[in-house]
Amino acid sequence: MSWPSVRGQIEAHWKKTYPAEKIQKIEPKGKLEYYATERRTEVDFSWGWVWDSRVIERNGAFARQVALVTVERANKTQTRFEVAALFERMGNAWQSKGVAVRASQDLSAAKAGDLPGNAQAAALFTAAWKKMRPDFDVHSVEVLKSEPKQHQDRRWITYKLAITATGTDKGSRSMYQKKYRCTPEDYSSVLKLEGGNWVPDANMIRDVNEARDCALAK
Repeated sequence: MSWPSVRGQIEAHWKKTYPAEKIQKIEPKGKLEYYATERRTEVDFSWGWVWDSRVIERNGAFARQVALVTVERANKTQTRFEVAALFERMGNAWQSKGVAVRASQDLSAAKAGDLPGNAQAAALFTAAWKKMRPDFDVHSVEVLKSEPKQHQDRRWITYKLAITATGTDKGSRSMYQKKYRCTPEDYSSVLKLEGGNWVPDANMIRDVNEARDCALAK
């Protein structure tokens, strides 16, 4: 099988299954894989119960190509899907068995405006922590990783941060005047795009659990 024929099968499937999406690009990911045995699991299911399951093995000629499909949706957002195109040899021709979507990645967050750099994000979170967490005197904020996200018209970025701070008299007595390194979960450190500006989600910062997320700094 040639890549143009595989790509054509994926394109035809996408246009039929998702007619509202405009295909931007289809790229192969890895090589076409051929195999002689196919396994699938059949499940007997009724009335909310799984009664039985069995693995069915079938010999033949099969092929699988992993590909990246970039599309533009009706709302002008772009998404890249990782798919597996499956084929079976029937007589003298390869027949498509369908396209399975394995994962997706939003590509539209950057279109909302330039994504903030790590230094800008750290400055925004530093100011927000000083405002929302008077129980800490913040010394520094380090960006460990970030991930832009989008759902319809909402755009945001989650961050994994390391905050170095000292406990104040407005917080726990056991943390007073002690230096800590806090690494909250990424859902606690979020920048939202509002009116063209990136702003921290203050409520998330306020709700950070210092007993769980902060350890004494070395």
